[in-house]
Amino acid sequence: HGAIVRPPPRNGIDGTLSPWREGVPYPVPWPEGHNASGWCPIANHTTHGNKGLSGENGQACYWFSNGCSIGCPECDGVTRGPIPVRGAHGCKGMAPHPEDDNCARKMDVCNKGKKATVCDSKLRTYNIDKECGSEEDYYYYSPWRAPGSAPVFDSCGVAGGRPPPAGHFGAQYFNTTFAKQGDYGSHVLKPRFSGTVWVAGDAAEVSWAIYANHGGGYQYRLCPSSSPLTEECFFKRPLKFVGSQMLRWGGVHGETLKVTGTYVSEGTLPEGSTWAKNPIPDWGSDSIAPSFAPPCKESPNCTSTLASGMDNRCRCSGEWGPYDMEIVDLLHVPADLPPGNYVLGFRWDCEESNQVWASCADVTVVAPTYV
Repeated sequence: HGAIVRPPPRNGIDGTLSPWREGVPYPVPWPEGHNASGWCPIANHTTHGNKGLSGENGQACYWFSNGCSIGCPECDGVTRGPIPVRGAHGCKGMAPHPEDDNCARKMDVCNKGKKATVCDSKLRTYNIDKECGSEEDYYYYSPWRAPGSAPVFDSCGVAGGRPPPAGHFGAQYFNTTFAKQGDYGSHVLKPRFSGTVWVAGDAAEVSWAIYANHGGGYQYRLCPSSSPLTEECFFKRPLKFVGSQMLRWGGVHGETLKVTGTYVSEGTLPEGSTWAKNPIPDWGSDSIAPSFAPPCKESPNCTSTLASGMDNRCRCSGEWGPYDMEIVDLLHVPADLPPGNYVLGFRWDCEESNQVWASCADVTVVAPTYV
């Protein structure tokens, strides 16, 4: 689970409601049952409560498309993807849910034989030491293995990831006055202008945060706000990454660390467009070590038990969060982009699950002023 933090996304509108506006409880709860509110905590220096965390992003990290595998013409809403060897949470300790077979290994969901385009171990985020395409390459058919090619229900995400009823593995949404389970973000979420103004030809800062880590990678793109918010529209304007990737703890005025980003532009959709690898390794699929090297010097408190728990004590790795951390990027705003109002789309193609997370935020693009 994850979502844009800045600019504030349309998907985070529930943050204006109770209980999210009251502050984040400790420990951060997982929504138990279909009537429990979901939390997508982010860092904010101005808030009180749980370690300075804020609930202002509401349920932004519960907008996604579930059951979306490469090679499939559409998402099925059900197939979460393989969950190999995760103790009490995986195949050795849990029977598959009756509605699907999530404890299967390598899963060609639609039996189309789609070829993965991401095979380099440096680009992968799980089982990176396994031969690409082998039976131990469990995640071969997940969205990240051919960035941009997996289908989605909606380019701004679906509340709870699937049509009603709510499902398992976080495929649920606490219904509010703004949205209910199964609503399409492009249909129900209204413009949410935050005063974010970008200058054509300049670099613009954006950030996103992880609630539950599923590896993979992501892309930002634009669509005019006057157009239908579809993949076709967003595919026309993928944005390029510039400068350094950065981690930030504690909100906009907090501690920062520049890191070396990892990018892929071969075998992607739109063709030739650039995607960024999620720089935060998960511990959930391996209780001994993170799935790849963390991008920062880890905390002494970062152990396998805590990194795999919701009360994650790690700085830049873990199955959950870290909640007070954002992944910050600079995007090139095309110089020839006509001035006007646009919707910034964020698409996170996961590797550990057949899920695609999405957020949509409003920005205004203006022409440069020359003196």
